[in-house]
Amino acid sequence: NFPTENCIVEEMMINNVRVICLKPRQALQNMPCFVWFHGGGMVFGNPDDSIPYVIDFVHRFQAVVFIPQYHLAPEHPYPAALEDGYETLTWISKHANALNIDPGKIIVSGGSAGGNLALAVALKARDEKGPQIAAILPLYPMLDAKERSFHMQFTSPAIWNNDKNRYSWNAYLGNMKIIPHYASPFYANVERLPPIYTFIGTHDLFYEEVCEFVDKLREAHIEVQLDIYKGCIHGFDLEDVPIAHEAKKRLLHVTAKLLNGHTSFGDLPD
Repeated sequence: NFPTENCIVEEMMINNVRVICLKPRQALQNMPCFVWFHGGGMVFGNPDDSIPYVIDFVHRFQAVVFIPQYHLAPEHPYPAALEDGYETLTWISKHANALNIDPGKIIVSGGSAGGNLALAVALKARDEKGPQIAAILPLYPMLDAKERSFHMQFTSPAIWNNDKNRYSWNAYLGNMKIIPHYASPFYANVERLPPIYTFIGTHDLFYEEVCEFVDKLREAHIEVQLDIYKGCIHGFDLEDVPIAHEAKKRLLHVTAKLLNGHTSFGDLPD
C-alpha cells in the first residue's frame, strides 16, 4: 500500500489478475465504483500508468476505482483480456457490500483498447445477465478490427498509426478467421446497453469508426453522448495542455450527471 493525497492506493489479486485499487482515505458507505481498463492496443500498458488519470474519480466522487492488469497479447490473445475484465467486474459486484460500494453505481470505463474492453465487458454482462452497470465511458475506443481506408492516412510514428493498429488487432485476434463481436464491439448488437459517454479528436485513427458506432447506438435508442475535439490526436487528453484539461473537466461533469441519476444527455450544457 502507498498513500497519495486524500487517497489510498492498494495492490490486490482478483483470481489471477493483479488489480490496482484506489479509494478515499475516509471510507464512506455506498460509494460509486469505476472499473478502469488501461490503453495500449491490447499489447502493452499497465494499470500503474493510469493512476494519475483516474485519481480524479476518487477525489471528485469519493469513489473506489479498480484497474485490472489484464493479460496482454500476443502471449495472451482474445479472450484473455475480456475474461480478466469480466472476472474483475463480477468479483466487485459480488463483494460490493463488503467494499462499501453501491452496486447500482458501477461504471466501466477506459481509453483506447481500454474503451474496447469497457464495451466488451458491458456486452457480456448484458448477455449473461451479469452485474448491473450504471454507465459506460469508452474514451476514443478501439472498435473495428477490419482495416479501413480512413486508417491508412495515419502513418506518422509519433501517433497511433495504421501499422500499430494492424499489429495490435493481429496480436489480439491471433489466428481467428471470424471476428467475435466481444473482441470488436463495432459489430456487436448494442441493444439494451446503459448510457454511454465518449469523446474523440478529429485527427484520431479511430475517429470514423467511433462516429459510426455512436450512430449505431442512437439507432438502437441507447442514451449516448459524443464530444468531438477538432484537430486533436489519439490520447490527447493525457497531455498537459488546455484542450486536455477541458476534455477531462467535461468528462467529470458528465460522469457526475450519470451518478446523480441522469439517464438522458439532453439537459447537458455544451
